[in-house]
Amino acid sequence: MAATITPSLRSALERLKHGGAVNGLLLGWRRQILINLLPFEEFRAERLLQAVHDAHAHFSSGGDRDVKSFWFGYEGVFVLALLQGECLLITLHTHASEVDFLRRAGLTFLDDTQLLVEALLHPAPDDENSREATQPLGQLDTGDHPPEASGPTKVIPRHA
Repeated sequence: MAATITPSLRSALERLKHGGAVNGLLLGWRRQILINLLPFEEFRAERLLQAVHDAHAHFSSGGDRDVKSFWFGYEGVFVLALLQGECLLITLHTHASEVDFLRRAGLTFLDDTQLLVEALLHPAPDDENSREATQPLGQLDTGDHPPEASGPTKVIPRHA
């Protein structure tokens, strides 16, 4: 699943990386890494992912509370970990004042990620309407052109 989901989320994650003083991002699903944009080797990113999952399991082990975010401060860098559903987003950033903005942006990103993961795990069944509305391009009636078009696409030159 990681190979299917990675290209569609990577550009959104890159844009999130440029929002504020972000040094690195890690997107995980369950206990596996989907996208690693951290300035660390892969095994260090894996250890960070497992440590956040272990902390989540520890703090929610009593069953009376469900922790959805962690924020750790170290010398020169902060770690914001957001959990939503089975997805986890870890953000390394340098300005403490940006944590609220990064939290909101990260939760929005995780909402979209959950929708994409759900669509990949449980695809919609084919229905008769969607098969009739679309046609493969190689099997069209009018010489490989859509019925609405009168011919090939017209090229408009850049300079008139």
